[in-house]
Amino acid sequence: MSRMRVSDAERDQVAEVLREAAAQGRITLDELDERLDATYAAKTYADLEPLTADLPSGPGTSAGPVSPAVETRPPERRSDDVLVLRAQGSTLVRRGEWRVPHRLEVHNQYGSVRLDFREAHILDPVVEIHINASWGSGDLILPEKATAEVDVDTSWFAVLREDVDSIRQTTRTHFVITGTCHGGSLSIRYRRPFSWKGFLGLDG
Repeated sequence: MSRMRVSDAERDQVAEVLREAAAQGRITLDELDERLDATYAAKTYADLEPLTADLPSGPGTSAGPVSPAVETRPPERRSDDVLVLRAQGSTLVRRGEWRVPHRLEVHNQYGSVRLDFREAHILDPVVEIHINASWGSGDLILPEKATAEVDVDTSWFAVLREDVDSIRQTTRTHFVITGTCHGGSLSIRYRRPFSWKGFLGLDG
């Protein structure tokens, strides 16, 4: 059994157990990030079992992965307050009118992520974004006047470009952006109107 391949649905179930454990204070947020990365990289039951072995079973938790499921998970999974976007080495794009819940989780190593929030339907005054764009690129375009708190690990040969206000205002949407981008690039910005003065660096 331990050598059998796991399904996407089973990875999602283990991820939910880990998020519940973090909400209860059983594991730290750093441990959550590490275990989630390992969960979505898991290939067999033997890979998944250690990730929940030290967590108790009970209401809202599970001691390990369940029996194999038939259904597969689409690239986008949504609940009332969480939207999960996942790919591997491809392109993830959201723009125009789209629904943004309280939390977004974006996983796309070796690929490209572009999220444009300017016309999106943002449901909460605070939006949490956890992004893993290692060895790829990420481009987050925020609504004008939105603010953002950014704490992304770019310590390993990565480039982080921030061009947004960081001080939270009660009347503006505030983004809390965390995650990892090793060996890649991440840009967090507004899309300002083009001007020749700005292009030439003459707008003060």
